[in-house]
Amino acid sequence: MTNPINEIQQLYHRYRLLVFAMLMLLITALILVFLQRALVLPVLGAAVLFHLFLLRPCQKQYTNSVTRANLMQTVCRTLGSDGPAQKGGTLITSDTIANSGLMPCGDENSQPLLCWEIQGKKKDMTLTLCDATIPQNFHLVEKGKKRVHFNAGVWIHLDLPADTQLHFKLIDETAVPTPIRMEYFSQKHTFETASVGDPDLGKRFVFYRPRDSRQQPSPALLKKLRALMEYTPGYVALGINGSRMDVFIRGRFLARAVSASTRPSQALLDFDPLPELAYVVELADAVL
Repeated sequence: MTNPINEIQQLYHRYRLLVFAMLMLLITALILVFLQRALVLPVLGAAVLFHLFLLRPCQKQYTNSVTRANLMQTVCRTLGSDGPAQKGGTLITSDTIANSGLMPCGDENSQPLLCWEIQGKKKDMTLTLCDATIPQNFHLVEKGKKRVHFNAGVWIHLDLPADTQLHFKLIDETAVPTPIRMEYFSQKHTFETASVGDPDLGKRFVFYRPRDSRQQPSPALLKKLRALMEYTPGYVALGINGSRMDVFIRGRFLARAVSASTRPSQALLDFDPLPELAYVVELADAVL
């Protein structure tokens, strides 16, 4: 895999030149206020067109190039993936999220925004992940006005090499806000809440299992989940259903914010945006 740092630095240099040109247009408009007011609006119009058709596309190209290169150097290399797809919704879809049974996922009028989709393998498991912004409808009071909350984070779907014979959810209360979670699971009459089985996790996580199943997460799984909880600044929702496992980490993303004020470096491209991925693989190992 070739190192893209030189190409990205050239894009950054071009972007900075365009920013400087934009600044000159605005300064010119300011000067014309005192010298020739009739020319102010044409110069401002030119500045608007310059921003829409030159500066903004260049900025978008630069940030997307940095994100792609960063993911290629880190997550894609870990999973042996060919590369990320900037537009998601092909491998992870709204059905993937809905079928996980972890949280509501929009309706016919609002669908999740999925981007930077990656698929690869690790330890005989197929992992698919993407950044997800999920619309979640809820009511604060029964029969009240419908409200929409946008829950954003990274979604990780794992196809396990064997059927675990398990079907349960472990959800951090902050991963899915309490009013939304309670309304959602109140409609799932086949599930019940039960003790998590770990006092530290029990302070934050809610455990859902099929009614009368008496399923319980193993101590090994709880140990790995506690390690992930203590490590990540995000909030975890975990669902297991047979040979499928879904993990949503609210507040964590594959695409990092790209600063236009700092010159890109190799260290920027090599910085792992999702070190939690190793913890998720260990979680799956503990289930098998």
